[in-house]
Amino acid sequence: MIQEKKPLVSVIVPVYQVEAYLEKCVLSVLRQDMRDFELILVNDGSPDGCGAICERFARQDQRIRYIRKENGGLSDARNAGIGAAAGEYLSFIDADDFVEPTYLSYLLSLTREAPGCKVSQANHFVERNGKSKPSAPIEGTAVFSPRDAFEAVLYHDRVDVSGWGKLYHRSVFETLRFPKGRLYEDTWLFGDVLNATPVYVYGGQPQYHYVQRGSSIVNQAFSEKNLQYLEAVERLTDIAMKTEPSLEAACQRRRTHAWLSVLRYMEDCPPEYAALRDELRQKALASAPQVCADRRTPKRDKLALRLLKAGYFPFYKVWRLYSRVR
Repeated sequence: MIQEKKPLVSVIVPVYQVEAYLEKCVLSVLRQDMRDFELILVNDGSPDGCGAICERFARQDQRIRYIRKENGGLSDARNAGIGAAAGEYLSFIDADDFVEPTYLSYLLSLTREAPGCKVSQANHFVERNGKSKPSAPIEGTAVFSPRDAFEAVLYHDRVDVSGWGKLYHRSVFETLRFPKGRLYEDTWLFGDVLNATPVYVYGGQPQYHYVQRGSSIVNQAFSEKNLQYLEAVERLTDIAMKTEPSLEAACQRRRTHAWLSVLRYMEDCPPEYAALRDELRQKALASAPQVCADRRTPKRDKLALRLLKAGYFPFYKVWRLYSRVR
C-alpha cells in the first residue's frame, strides 16, 4: 500500500460570523510560496454565509479540509482543528485576519535558527481604521531561552501571547488544549506553551495582518467577562513564577498592567461594579512604587499609574485621548 504523504504544516482557521473577511483570509493562505500544507477550516456553527464559502474553497483546492461543528467558541474550534491536523507543525490564523505569502516559509525558517525550537513567532502588522503598522520595530531574529521568553512576554517585549502568528511543533499540543468557554484563552495557555519548548525564536519581519475590528472584545465596553483577563494573567504569572522565581518583578509589572487594562474600560461601569473598580485602583497604586522603580516598565504604565493616583478624571481623560490618536 502507498501511504499518503502527510503535510508539513496544518493551518487551522476557526470560522464564525466572518463572512466579509473569510475569502481574503483563505486566499492569503492559498497564495503561500510553499505548497506543503493543509488548510483546515473549522465552521463553528456560523449562522451566516461562511459555510458556503468554506464549501466552495474545499471543492476548488484539495489541500483544504472542511469541518462543521456546533458552536462552541474559538477555543473549541481550534481544538477541533488540532484533533484533525496531520501536519508536523501547526499554525492558527483568525478568519478575519490575513497573512503574507511568505508567512509559513518564514516561520519554518525561524524554527531552524536554534536546535530544539518548537515555537516560532513572526512580527505582525496591526490593521486599524484603514491604516497598517508593524506591532514592533522591524528587525532581525532573536532567540529566547525559556526564562528570557517569559520575561519578554511579561514586559510586552516582542514575545506575545497570541495563538495566531506562530508556528508550533505538533508535540506542543500532545497534552495541551485551549480552554473551552474562556475569553483571553491565548493568555491563559501561553505559560504552558513556553514550558513546552526549550527555545523560542522571534522574527522581526511582519508576516501576519491582525485586523482590529470595532466589534472585537478589546474594543467593547466593560462587562464581567473582562474579569477573565485578570484570571488569565494571574495564571500566566503563576506559571512564570513557578518556572523562574527571579521573575517576581516582571510578574508584578504584568499584573499591574492587567489591573490598569481592566480599569480603563470601567469609566462608565454599572454602579454594582464601583467597589470593584476602587479595589483594582488600590491594587494598582499599592504596586506603583515597585513597578515605577523597575527600569523595564514601559513609560505608558508609569504615566497611567501617576494619572490614576491623581484620580479617575485625569486617568480616563488621557486614556480617551490616547485611544483616539494611537
